[in-house]
Parts: sequence; C-alpha cells; structure tokens
Amino acid sequence: MFLNKKFNIILSSVFGNTLEFYNLTLYGVLASTFASLHFPSDSKMLSLLGSLGAFAAAFLVRPLGAILFGSIGDRLGRKRALGLSILCMGFPTLLIGLLPGYETIGIFAPILLLFARMGQGLCAGGEFNGAVVFALEHVEKDKPGLTGGIIISSCLFGSILAIGMSSLLLNPNFPDWAWRIAFIVGGVACIFGYYIRKKLDESPAFLQVEKSKRVLKAPLKNVFSKHLSSFFRVFSIGAFDGILTYTLVAFLGLYLTNYLEIPPQEAAYYSLAGFLSCMLGCPFFGWYADKYGARETLVLSTILIVGLIIPIFMALNSSLWFSILFGHVLFGFLVASIIGVQPLFSQGLFPTQDRYTGISFAYSLGIGILGGLTPLFLTMITEMHSSVLAPSFYIMGAALAFLVIILVMRQRK
Repeated sequence: MFLNKKFNIILSSVFGNTLEFYNLTLYGVLASTFASLHFPSDSKMLSLLGSLGAFAAAFLVRPLGAILFGSIGDRLGRKRALGLSILCMGFPTLLIGLLPGYETIGIFAPILLLFARMGQGLCAGGEFNGAVVFALEHVEKDKPGLTGGIIISSCLFGSILAIGMSSLLLNPNFPDWAWRIAFIVGGVACIFGYYIRKKLDESPAFLQVEKSKRVLKAPLKNVFSKHLSSFFRVFSIGAFDGILTYTLVAFLGLYLTNYLEIPPQEAAYYSLAGFLSCMLGCPFFGWYADKYGARETLVLSTILIVGLIIPIFMALNSSLWFSILFGHVLFGFLVASIIGVQPLFSQGLFPTQDRYTGISFAYSLGIGILGGLTPLFLTMITEMHSSVLAPSFYIMGAALAFLVIILVMRQRK
C-alpha cells in the first residue's frame, strides 16, 4: 500500500503518539498513587480530587502548546516542530519519575508535580495533531482515513503499554517506588523518538508552500480571520473526543474501584479490554470513512452513542463479570467510531499554510477544556447525585450537542 518512505513517516508518527499517550496515561492510571504520595489528606476523596486536578492541568495548557508548536510547524516546518515536541516531553516525564513525595519535600511535591504535568501537556499540544497532519500530508489521497485511524490507534497502544507497565510495577513483589521506573523509561524514550524524527523528510505540502513563498508570519491570526467555522468544528470534535477518550482511559478504572469496589487489578483487565476494542476499531472506522465520508460516519456514530450509553453503564454496574467486560468492549468500539475518524474530518478543513496551527489549537482547546476535566467532572457528578448512572447522562448530553453541530454546520468544500 505504501512506499517505504511513506511507511517510515507513518511509523514515526505511530511511535511519537504511542510515546505521548504512554506518558500521559501513566499519570491517569497511577492517580490513586499520586493522591496518597503527593496530595495526602484525611479525606481519601479530597486526595483523589487533588490528583485528578493535576491530571486535568496537563490538558488545560495543551492549547498553549498547540499555539507554540503549531506556529513552528506552519512557519519553520512540521519536522522541526515534531522533533522539538517529543524531545521536550522527556524532561517533565523524567521529573515525575524522580520527584520525592509530600513527606520528603512538603508542599513542593504537589507544586512540582503540577508543573511537570503542565510541561507534558504543553508538549502534547504540539505532538498529537501535528503528527497526524504530517503523516496525512505525506500520504495525500492514499487512504488518509485508514492512515489517520492507524495513528490514532497507536495512542491507545500507548495507553495499553502504560496500563501494562503500571500493573507490573505495582505488583507486591516489586518495591513501593517501582512505579517510578515507568516514567523514567518514558522520558528516556523521548530522546530516541527525537533521533527518529530528525531523519525524516519534510512534508511535501509544506515544502510547496515554502517554495511558493506563501508561509504565514502569523498563522493563528489567519485561522481566526479566515477559518473560524473550521476552527469551531475541530474544537467541537476535540471536546467530544476528550469526553469519550478520558472516560475510557481515566474514569472507568476509578469508577470500578471506587464505586463498584472492584479490586484495582481486576479493574485494569476490564480497562485493557476497552482499550483493545478501541485500538482495533480506529483503523476500521478510518477505512469506513474513506469509503462513505467522515461527516456521515460521525453522524451515524454519534446517534449510536446516544442510544447505547445508558445500556452500557447498566452493563458496567452489573455484578456479572461478562456484563462489565461487554460494557467496556462496546464503549471502546464506540469511542473508536469518533476518534478514528477525527483526522480525516479535520485535515480538509484548513489549507496547508495554517493547518498545523488551526487543527492543533482548535482540537487542543476542545480536549483541554472538556477532555482533561472529564474524570474530575464525572467523579463530582457521581458523588453529587449518588447515582452510578449519572455519568451516562453527561456523555449523552455531550453527544447530542455534537450531533447538532455536525448536522447544522455545512461541510467546507
């Protein structure tokens, strides 16, 4: 399907996104560990909320990273922006792995952890969508939906690696500090990722813009002055993606352990099943979108989410293991039907000159406002309403809002 050159580009994007989501997911999986180590309190729930607040902080700064690296990508080249983003991701990841707890350095422990998470978020803002833009500009019309789905799938693979690594290192046979190894490995791997990115060719689309001297000095200004409608659409899918993804990645594990009192190791197996379902589903829905259109696929997928989300949470609340497993697998597949189509949907909304900035900033703003805050929101909603079905109504409301936006806004030709 792909020439060797295109394969290398896709492989580098897959590696970068795998590494990014490995580093980001590690914190979510180990949220309870950070709660007790860096946010000690007489209330277990307050400690957990403090830890989830630091989790959310990474997503709140993602838009700033998107502006920074998006500007570099649109003005100086995609290759340079992606090289810097993956290299800089390594430093805060290493800091998290080496940072002492509250008992050792007091208030500096949560403060430094918060800054490290913000550093991760800053770099992630330039990595995720930038890697997709870079790859799709190389493959052009050679099954871009499938390519985008494969790259998104790699993000879930990173999450699976994070779950596997943390589950292994939290084993009672390992010392209490063993979880730190996972972050140190992630930080060192970023240096290797930088070396791979340095060897790649620049995007043909960017080289053409550079050759014709159409590079913009202020791509963000151009986005708001000429492509505001496209910006809002990518913002919307970013927000919806974030709600679905971080329900699957971060909230469901906490939901099973804190509200259904399922042992953490057993909950990790259910989470793994949901991630695998989502990972396998992303290329399928990307391929489907190549055949039937990105917008049409998103409409169908959103309708299915509206109709199935309450039955999914009913299945999750069953005392039967196969019902909980089925709920995770089905939810993971539905998440894939949205996030696996997002690259193809977003790529055609912006011209080459401001594509990196437009997609990265709009998507990061959406996922930053609602995605990173989702585990915190859903935990608070469940506590306030004392109902284990409360999260399903939140997700249904988000799906209905996204469906209206997709149906009302006309497609850009």
